[in-house]
Amino acid sequence: MAGVLHRLLLDAQDTGVTADTAAALLARRDLAGLRAVLAARAVASDEGTADQLAAELDCDPRWATGEGGAELLTQLRTLTSDTDPNVRDEASLRLSRLR
Repeated sequence: MAGVLHRLLLDAQDTGVTADTAAALLARRDLAGLRAVLAARAVASDEGTADQLAAELDCDPRWATGEGGAELLTQLRTLTSDTDPNVRDEASLRLSRLR
């Protein structure tokens, strides 16, 4: 299943697919969903796809609430220790932009 989601997130032919998949994963509000979007963003080679993934991460509705924002920051901090270096780097990059 992870492979299918990864391909959907990296769909260079249709950024709508990318946006919808990323939004659905982020709406789960769990570590696995955020990790999948970060992993895709880290390896996206198509500029449009990379920009769409970044936009979905930047527009995660959890940023709009204090509690949700804290939850998202905690998840990003957790992912800075992920086993995948791409996920670690992307989580660290997102956190560094907030400081």
